[in-house]
Amino acid sequence: MYIAKKTRSLVRRIRTRFSSDYRPAKNSLLVSVIVPVFNTEPYLPAFLESLVSQDLPSDRFEVIVVNDGSTDDSGNILDRFAEKYSNITVIHQENSGWAGKPRNVGLSMAKGHFVFFADGDDLVSPESLRRMCEFALKNQLDVVLPKTIGIGGRKQTSGIYAKTQLSVSPVTALKTMTPQKLVLRSLIEKNRLQFAEEPVRLEDGMFMAACYLLAKRIGIAADYDYYSLRARADGSNISFRPIDPQSYTDSISKIATIIAELGSDPTLIRDMTVMLWRRKGLKIYEPARFRRYAVAKQDQWISAHSLFLKAFLPVQATEELHDLHRRKTELIRAQQKAELLELCDTEEEFALPIQVNTCVDNGKAVELEGLIVASKVSAVRIVVRPRRDQATTFVDLLCPVLDGRFSANFDLSSQEGKIMDFLVGACLEDVEGQLRRLEVSPDSMLKGTGRREPYVTANGYLSVRPR
Repeated sequence: MYIAKKTRSLVRRIRTRFSSDYRPAKNSLLVSVIVPVFNTEPYLPAFLESLVSQDLPSDRFEVIVVNDGSTDDSGNILDRFAEKYSNITVIHQENSGWAGKPRNVGLSMAKGHFVFFADGDDLVSPESLRRMCEFALKNQLDVVLPKTIGIGGRKQTSGIYAKTQLSVSPVTALKTMTPQKLVLRSLIEKNRLQFAEEPVRLEDGMFMAACYLLAKRIGIAADYDYYSLRARADGSNISFRPIDPQSYTDSISKIATIIAELGSDPTLIRDMTVMLWRRKGLKIYEPARFRRYAVAKQDQWISAHSLFLKAFLPVQATEELHDLHRRKTELIRAQQKAELLELCDTEEEFALPIQVNTCVDNGKAVELEGLIVASKVSAVRIVVRPRRDQATTFVDLLCPVLDGRFSANFDLSSQEGKIMDFLVGACLEDVEGQLRRLEVSPDSMLKGTGRREPYVTANGYLSVRPR
């Protein structure tokens, strides 16, 4: 039974949560690495070398590689490694057209206490398997989200991996739906979880959403670059292929259905569905991306997403979205394309540079002046927060923009001894852009005369620190 098929029937069968046994037998197999391979010849040797170079003893992990009918030399490369290394098993099968079936074949053969899903064009860092297993066992985790980085030009969102966390909610975990995770094998087997085998987008998201909801505890390991996701030079990664609006939205709907059926309470269901929409729905309407679509495809996206919103996200559920995202969502729901495109224009204006050119801290007050390129922005919102405490706000000012300039004056005397970060958001009438770090112009003047001083961070942003 696959997550992508008969979803409601499946989730009824896996509602019982697993009570984990976190103590594998002494010297037993700790982890099974499951790898689907199709035509990865240029990258496969380096990937396999990254596995055989692990500092976890070879008798504590196995590698199960399923060659999904490769037509290049991948099969021969795999056989050579299997002959040399006893913990590598290779299965050759006819091409199935998607990664789901090879992963399921690997799962059916796995014997490790945990399983880890990898792809044959990526890299696994030398200490990864040992570190992940130790982290999971020490903290009794059913799922570990290891820090991943991008290589070959692949962009990788790093926000979720800012720090190690011993327990996160399924809402936080849903920020990453790629399958490169360590999962307790018993959780998968007891709940009969499998990947969708037909060519369907987001099949890994369906699988991981179920794992997150069934897990008793999820952790994030951010202390090491565990895994490198590669962008292939020829752009042949499945995730880079063109997507069909209706089928892609169907996949999002299947994930939403899994969330609705497995979620333990209405608030969790709402928050996970909103997160799903933010990650996989709203990204389509980033101005530059949405304008690249032909008019007919734009209409298809709006139509498909409108139905999704009506089915899974009532208006009141989207109220916690950022102002710009909430407005955009409601225009999509109402299929108001002209207004949506106007909002995209506004969003592009909001993304133009906003920079500080003068900042003086005299010990009692901070005075700053700045410039903004956008011609339509009527005001900027200045927010000051302590470093690594984004939940606390000490300054929140709305500053008018006149002839492309703005200024602000505020007191930070009560915050001595703390590093303070500055954020800014553009505003146009009652529409507010997202907050981002406030940049410093190259020819800026920063001066501190009291116990604090403004400075430019390594990434070019404005902060204030103790002298």
